[in-house]
Amino acid sequence: MTGMENTATKEELRRLLRDYVAYVLTSARGLYREPASYGPMRMVDAMEKSVALMRELGLADEELDETLKVMRENRWRAMDPEGFSQALDEAIHLLVRSTLKESEGEEA
Repeated sequence: MTGMENTATKEELRRLLRDYVAYVLTSARGLYREPASYGPMRMVDAMEKSVALMRELGLADEELDETLKVMRENRWRAMDPEGFSQALDEAIHLLVRSTLKESEGEEA
């Protein structure tokens, strides 16, 4: 492993990713019996777990942390589709802005 040698062994990485995949898979299965409004909440939970996994692997990302913060602050709105979609839009815009800023830096 190149960049992750110091933070996780191959076996630890496999375990972390397997746990994440298991979470996503069981969440997908649960959606058949849950209200439709749970879908976006499940996706945000998956995002949260992804960001935590990145941090654990030594790949912390401040912009993703800010995006996650917006969603955590608005989790209570999950049962209000319009309000929750606005929070999702805000988080998406934060992420797009940081991605564009990062791309512009690469071009310089």
